[in-house]
Amino acid sequence: MPQFTHRLPHQPWQKPSRNEEEYFHRLEFQKRMELARKREARRRAEERRRLLEIHRDRCPKCGSPLEPLQTADGRADQCPHCLGVWLDRETFDRLTHPEDRSDYLTGILREMMLQYTTGRARV
Repeated sequence: MPQFTHRLPHQPWQKPSRNEEEYFHRLEFQKRMELARKREARRRAEERRRLLEIHRDRCPKCGSPLEPLQTADGRADQCPHCLGVWLDRETFDRLTHPEDRSDYLTGILREMMLQYTTGRARV
């Protein structure tokens, strides 16, 4: 008696076409790229945190420890080595934008800062 074999009209275990392989390779590549982007973002954030810890309360110019300096308009930090004075944002805003607009020295300071930050000042 001849042996009976049943043939399906399709071949389910046939090797996938080239387009399917490219599709799955592309998906895998996109997953790897997304993981690499996330790793890089985490690395950058960690590096930023590390640098902030290293440079906290240090002079940006020479690296010496800053000493707190209390002013009438707020808090500032002064470097004992290079004598630089560093202001936080609120103190700077109070000095350059006072309630009393007739303050002559504040107007000079504001104009100097604007010229320096816009590159118009001659140093």
